[in-house]
Amino acid sequence: MGAFSSFRDNRSKKNSDTPTVEGHYTRLGRIAAATRYAVLAALVVFAVYSFLNHRDEITIENFRYMMKFINIGEEAEKPVGSVISFDGTGGNRGVIYKGDLAVINENGVTVTGWDGDVTLKQSFSYDHPKMLQNGTHLFCYDLGGKELKIFNSYSLLSTASFDYPIYWMAVSQSGRYIAASSAKGYRSAVYVYDQEFRTVYSALFGNKYVDFADISADGREIILAGHYSDGGDILAFLSRYSTESKEPLCEISFIGEIPLGIYYTVNGYALLTSDALRVFNGSDTKIGEIDFSGRKPVSAAVYGDRILISYASEGLSGGTELVLYNEECERLLTETFANSLTAATVCGDKVYALSPGVLTESVPGAGNSVYEIPTSFFALITDGDRLILFSDSEARYFENN
Repeated sequence: MGAFSSFRDNRSKKNSDTPTVEGHYTRLGRIAAATRYAVLAALVVFAVYSFLNHRDEITIENFRYMMKFINIGEEAEKPVGSVISFDGTGGNRGVIYKGDLAVINENGVTVTGWDGDVTLKQSFSYDHPKMLQNGTHLFCYDLGGKELKIFNSYSLLSTASFDYPIYWMAVSQSGRYIAASSAKGYRSAVYVYDQEFRTVYSALFGNKYVDFADISADGREIILAGHYSDGGDILAFLSRYSTESKEPLCEISFIGEIPLGIYYTVNGYALLTSDALRVFNGSDTKIGEIDFSGRKPVSAAVYGDRILISYASEGLSGGTELVLYNEECERLLTETFANSLTAATVCGDKVYALSPGVLTESVPGAGNSVYEIPTSFFALITDGDRLILFSDSEARYFENN
């Protein structure tokens, strides 16, 4: 053995362990192939598990809806616009449903994407069509009729036929929804359904008429507003129920008033009657009241922790006063208009008022801006913090720049 033989042996071993470029990429290829097969195996196991345990929820409509958000090839280049044109049938009303525009009228419902693709078109005949959405399903019903249709973006999922007319409906983001109707031997009945369209709660009333209803965001509570007579007097009432009990959590009546609406707010709920709007917290304590005192409310709506009411001006001028309140019924904004409004809404931190050919944008404490728009627009739709102008044949995002 030479004097440097041990160094030569170690150096030869080190050189033999150094991978070649070809060997390096071969090893990476084997790792990638193994990873691919592992992922495929996991997908197969997941698919089998899903089919065995959730087969009722696996539909071609669900698959098509998922594919809507997967762009392949040239489809990725398809432009998305800010205007949708549709059939100009009178009586159209619209809402934003899963980012698309749903339009209902007496002849049916259509869902159209902002790329112009019609994903749903369903015909029916309703005398007084109403439409709601909860982010999961689209609800179409005939107010005063007996039919409810429930859709997703592509197809009809369920049809419910009631024995008595539907007086009111409300939906929650939990997937639950409530319908106010009647039942044999009773003046009113309310039914709460889950996201699988199954009845999970009901309440029957023998001497009261339920006119309005709302359901909490988690679907575990409901509030009702209606009327009844007692000793020759008409009374408006509100009731709050847990869906776990038949006994009301709260009941309040107001003599000589007519109910006009009931709404959940951020921290409680609000009752609108012919005489006043009253706001209660979650403990049923009144925290604010707007006494109309002879003023005539034309419309009222609750937007979370804000309330928007329009009043007809006194006299024969035909003017309108639009007032924004907080939950404590304190004024945040007042705007007066020389004529009547066709629509008003809260969108983000702004209030919008629409009259023929004119859109007024107001920010509490920051004044207003007035824009000329086509006279064909008669309704306003909100999409998050964006506003959409709506006519009988077109919906258009409002851009003020």
